[in-house]
Amino acid sequence: MLVRKGRNMQKLTVFFILCLICSFAVAENPIIKHIYTADAAAHVFNGRVYVYTTHDTNDANYFDTVDWHVFSSDNLENWTDHGAIFSLDDISWANKWAWAPDCAERDGKYYFYYPVERTKMGVAVSDKPTGPFKDAIGKPLIDNAIEPFAGPEPIDPAVFIDDDGQAYLYFGCRELRIVKLKENMIERKGDLHEVKIIDKEGTTLKWKDNPEIKENIQKKFGGDGVFGEAPWVFKYKGKYYMLYSNGWASDSTLIYGISDDPMGPFTYMGKVMTPVDCWTSHGSIIKFREYWYIFYHTMELSKNNYRRCICVDRLVFNEDGTIKITTPTKQGVSLK
Repeated sequence: MLVRKGRNMQKLTVFFILCLICSFAVAENPIIKHIYTADAAAHVFNGRVYVYTTHDTNDANYFDTVDWHVFSSDNLENWTDHGAIFSLDDISWANKWAWAPDCAERDGKYYFYYPVERTKMGVAVSDKPTGPFKDAIGKPLIDNAIEPFAGPEPIDPAVFIDDDGQAYLYFGCRELRIVKLKENMIERKGDLHEVKIIDKEGTTLKWKDNPEIKENIQKKFGGDGVFGEAPWVFKYKGKYYMLYSNGWASDSTLIYGISDDPMGPFTYMGKVMTPVDCWTSHGSIIKFREYWYIFYHTMELSKNNYRRCICVDRLVFNEDGTIKITTPTKQGVSLK
């Protein structure tokens, strides 16, 4: 009898160890492993986290993405892939490069902003955060072919809705732009504006290419604080924070600035993360329940810069409102 009880206890111990191992496996970064994903735009809708991503193909050797996915979770461990929610096939006026998107909710409808062909940006709409989405206006919302001030690459849309209900659309590559949106979220309100990033002395930080510096380091492109791509704006204790990438150098990463106005200028404050093993840096920051989180991508699964994977880690603020630098982890996060 004692021997049988001992064996049963051994089985139970093994069972609980396996359960523990499995729970850690679920929580590990990257959080999505069955397909390649990048450019995570995370939002909390109705108490659930939704992450909108580009979808790198299994054989990608460039950013030839053709559709967008969304994943959702209520615990940041177990993720549901809702499939391709929108694709190039759903757009009549574009045929390549389905790059980094964003999504916003207003009055029960969901608005999906997407860049295509490196020169245009559109908007689609759905009654659900998981789609399916339908092209809302049948033409670009932003097109630098007819509006050069949109910048050389009007990509990487990011929508921020302020406490007063005003929606702002940020976008750009090397040059950062902003435009207000009307309440219907599919029309622009007013002109495009440049968003300036300044240092703590008030000097405007501008992207530049210095060919005299042969090494692929951030100094070559203007320094740590310059805008490369991937804007993301959120609010914390009355201040506007902009997360963005400072480029594609070996030491580039996600950095941030702070402003008293959503139109800027934003004062460069420093790095948000240490660099990851990927040419590109693109992320988002949300508050979910009582904690803040940062979503980003690496090439951990493939070791290929064109086949990326999204991750999440805890974000921590210092007492003075600055962000404590995050070091990417393999463990990921858990609400338990």
